[in-house]
Amino acid sequence: MPRSSYERSKGVETITWREFPLGRAEALAILEETAASARQSRGQALLDTLDRAAGLPDCRLTVADRPQQHRTRAGRLELKTYGYYRIALDQGRPNRGTIRIYNLTAIRRQVLSPKVFLETLLHEWVHHYDFTGLELDRSPHTSGFFARIRAVAETLGVGFVTPPKRDLAGAIPIAAEDVLPPSNDRLRPGGAAPPAWIREQIHSLFGRRNQ
Repeated sequence: MPRSSYERSKGVETITWREFPLGRAEALAILEETAASARQSRGQALLDTLDRAAGLPDCRLTVADRPQQHRTRAGRLELKTYGYYRIALDQGRPNRGTIRIYNLTAIRRQVLSPKVFLETLLHEWVHHYDFTGLELDRSPHTSGFFARIRAVAETLGVGFVTPPKRDLAGAIPIAAEDVLPPSNDRLRPGGAAPPAWIREQIHSLFGRRNQ
């Protein structure tokens, strides 16, 4: 019986590289930037390096200079979203990916710290790797998923941006679902319909489709 995407994700803790990703300088350069435009430029350069080294299709980055999508309850922050990953399908197969990261924090609207920004970028790229490299039909947040983030960071020489292994499951607290539905499918990978609040976030980001 084929293993589920969850089981496969949990069982893989490293990245299979076709060539060594020479992205240390690019990763360190990201840590020096705070402006959304500069982070987008530097971040795209790093994504290009990772995609090339892993033999993956392109993944495009947008850094939005606005606060993180979030939800409050009784005046207190309940949930926030650091960024999103979305995969485009071509005849049902994963093709180009897109990443969107918010440059400002949810409530105080401060610039996201450099370490958190870089960790978020690597987090979303691992979703890209899951769909286009491991060819999973969804990319769950398993222990293997967080181990892959750390593996990428350590390969780039920036392991300090990720928490210790024992804390990986809580690497991004109170984070919302960060994998959007494929661009030609209104269902989340795996076939489960997204909740209403996720659909509203999608509409706010990408607009509503004509029915």
